[in-house]
Amino acid sequence: MKSPKLKIKRFNGVNLRIVLLVFVSALFESCANYTPKPHGYPRTDFPARSYQIFDDAAPFSFEIPSYAIMERDTDSNTESHWYNMLLPQFDATVHMSYKHFSKSNMLDSLTEDAYRLAMKHTVKAEDIRESEFRDTSTGTYGILYDFYGRTATPFNFYITDEKNHFIRGAFYFNQNANSDSVMPIFKFLKKDLSHLISTVEWKTE
Repeated sequence: MKSPKLKIKRFNGVNLRIVLLVFVSALFESCANYTPKPHGYPRTDFPARSYQIFDDAAPFSFEIPSYAIMERDTDSNTESHWYNMLLPQFDATVHMSYKHFSKSNMLDSLTEDAYRLAMKHTVKAEDIRESEFRDTSTGTYGILYDFYGRTATPFNFYITDEKNHFIRGAFYFNQNANSDSVMPIFKFLKKDLSHLISTVEWKTE
């Protein structure tokens, strides 16, 4: 049995020119209708969540993320048990100050100062959300401030046992960044900051 012959259609010169013209026209039309894609932000690889206890002979302890580094604040205006929690992977820092008090009027002054410092960001904040935190098992009470917009800090807080101990914290990215680009990072970090606050334990002096 003979194998069937493969029939090949050959374009003559006219048909070939028509095909080329159609192809080039389609190519130019597709280029004319091209819309550039919006600028994307660099991908951030988040670490697995794990925690370690921070104590350092301070009158308090809490759990910090394993990727964090705690160091004493060495600024000339600092007091005992003031710390910076460094988050080098995200180029961010949480500044934490501590005050010991014994009178209720001192607590009022500390909470007013914390509120005043938080409200300094109202100039650039588009919105400020204030939420209350209370843990009856540890006797911890606090206020959390979330800032939205082009503010220097997206998050401030203070926590206290309302008897002797008061901690104020302020979260900052170390460099100016577009708030939209860092929002995914802050959402990740906010969960670990909430964990820190919820695990605080106070010591009797």
